[in-house]
Amino acid sequence: MDKIIANNAITKNEYWNLITSTLSSYEVKDISPDGKVTRRVVNNDYFLVNDIWNVNDIGNIPNFEESFNRYKVPSRNQKFPTENKTIGLELKFVYYCKLFNDEWSLNSFFHTYKTFLNKLVLFLNEKHSHLYSLLDLDVEKTEKEWIWWLNNKGVKTTLARKSVQYGEFETKTPIATFFRSIYEKLFNLTDTREEWGKDRWDVRVLNANYGVDYNASLPLYYIDFTKIENVTFRQYLKKYIKTRLLGGRKFSWSTAQNYVRWVPKFFNFINELEPEWDDLKDLTRQHIEKYVEFLHHYAQNNLKNRNANPDKFIYINVECTYSFLRDTQRYDYSIAPKKSTTKLLYSEDYPSLDKKSDDTIDYIPDYVLEQLFDNINDLHSDVQPVVWIAFKTGLRISDTLGLTQECLVRLNGKYSIQTDIEKIYVNGHKIPIDDQLANMIAVLIHKSKELSNDDNNPNKYIFVRYKGSRKGKPFSQFWVRDQLGKLAFEKNITDEVGNVFHFKSHQFRHTYAVKMLNGGADILTVQELLAHASPEMTLRYARLLDDTKRKAFEKVVKQGVFSFNLNGEIHQVSETEDIPEDILDMMWKDEKLNALDNPYGTCRARVKGNCPLAAEPPCLTANDGKPCFDLAVGMTSFDVKKYELLIETTTKWIEASKKYGREDMVKANEKNLERYQSIYETIKGGNVIFGKFERVKKQLERKQKKGVKHG
Repeated sequence: MDKIIANNAITKNEYWNLITSTLSSYEVKDISPDGKVTRRVVNNDYFLVNDIWNVNDIGNIPNFEESFNRYKVPSRNQKFPTENKTIGLELKFVYYCKLFNDEWSLNSFFHTYKTFLNKLVLFLNEKHSHLYSLLDLDVEKTEKEWIWWLNNKGVKTTLARKSVQYGEFETKTPIATFFRSIYEKLFNLTDTREEWGKDRWDVRVLNANYGVDYNASLPLYYIDFTKIENVTFRQYLKKYIKTRLLGGRKFSWSTAQNYVRWVPKFFNFINELEPEWDDLKDLTRQHIEKYVEFLHHYAQNNLKNRNANPDKFIYINVECTYSFLRDTQRYDYSIAPKKSTTKLLYSEDYPSLDKKSDDTIDYIPDYVLEQLFDNINDLHSDVQPVVWIAFKTGLRISDTLGLTQECLVRLNGKYSIQTDIEKIYVNGHKIPIDDQLANMIAVLIHKSKELSNDDNNPNKYIFVRYKGSRKGKPFSQFWVRDQLGKLAFEKNITDEVGNVFHFKSHQFRHTYAVKMLNGGADILTVQELLAHASPEMTLRYARLLDDTKRKAFEKVVKQGVFSFNLNGEIHQVSETEDIPEDILDMMWKDEKLNALDNPYGTCRARVKGNCPLAAEPPCLTANDGKPCFDLAVGMTSFDVKKYELLIETTTKWIEASKKYGREDMVKANEKNLERYQSIYETIKGGNVIFGKFERVKKQLERKQKKGVKHG
């Protein structure tokens, strides 16, 4: 029992008072027709004094009325051990909390977990007959002992699994993990310290008490500091993470999890190297060099996953370590190194990471999409609308699963989805949708309103778990991904090579972007719909366009590039062989990002705003009567039609002006007609006139000098 007091900072009397007082009453939730929940405490010691709990007795409590009406299990009783009273009380306490927190259904409680409990009691009687408290056990050692005992009893403790991502692998059975789950639940329930003081933080508690945000569709609730062997180092990392989470700058829960995943490796390495240290004041470059060497050795010999990336593993470790050490100096922590972090870690310590090619954007090809939608009715019915929404809106999976009953809006007879984009902190983002999707969402909203109340869905999600351990939370992203993987296996949905396709939830977002661009939407429109922070992020998709549009574009350009010379006359700039691939690529990207269609061609000054001369038709006369250097003509087949129309209308204007004696208009329009005819004769054969060709070359040279960053 001393271990309980040391770990949980709770006295023996407080510990048992907490358990007995909890078991001496229970909370009843009364739900009104409008979904409001009223809570009241019933003082009844049934769960404390009885060692056998009966399902009929529990079914009389209003909380379990619905579950009891669906109860089909023959077993009616749950028996707790009487040989060891203290262990019996602890087990009752855990089972009581699991039941009243809706983590276990009545069926599971009186069937699955009854069997598990009987075996655990036999194990404890055989191996730990004089045990006073479960928390006196070494959890790591006892779990191994428990699994060994189960195997000797002929109980299966492992299951073979198979997935597209990880291949074949083994996982523990529920009974194999049962001891640890009971132990950890008991420990957490009796650890009454303030959350920041614990060595394992639960973001749900931090969210309720301090407003720390987290992604509700990811069941990654914990940060565990216990792997840091040096207690002083552990306390300072906790202090640092707390400061960052509560600070004004953006530091998400997932970022905090990354720091607590990587920085402890550095701490434990230093602790092994310098076991007498309780600070990092004397940290030297030599320590860092040894650590980097250790990371390389570890990455080479321990990363066995088929998708492992040793360089990225090393890079993230070094990056998180550097940030932490730098900030200890900024925050003036007493453990901070005396030497500046710029003298401890160098840029050479970071391995070079392969830049992700724009061509490798992970979207779903049409070949796979056809198979998916051919088999969509065989996908889990709850996942089908998730797929449709993600596919038709490009929302991130977290934003899709976070949609609420208020997400469907109608303006001027047109429907949109309106939601907050958590990742980039955008509120009220709207995405237009078609009537078919609007009808589907309306049905989901209606169903959610019918089934929801303030207890089972307080946030009014439309994709929500109404019971179980995730009650009130949206579907898990992992579960959605697993359901898609299951469909791919069962229906043999393959890529063009014949391999079973590995669905990832973010692929639908990439696919939406590619579909929009292929459908004719420009980059800035797609950027707005995707809620990207910059057009450069969206521009990554431009290279994918296109097996059709990109190739057609290159074909046109390679017929010959023409430009306006200093006198505004058209001349050929280059033959096919004079246009390098990088020039072509830059012209294509510039066309998708900056181009603005106008009656004379495509204006390429869009990214900086409207042309300042747009009050009159200036594009062919902007430079002292000469064409604008940002004008490109012939980029699309529509340009030919434009100039046919311009020639036709200008000719009519000339005829009309002559009829009414307007020689000034005749003269002006004849000059325009000459320009139009000159351009038309050049582009009608498939050629392109590209404003000032040299400008593109200079832009490329500047980019190559600076280096290009991926969005």
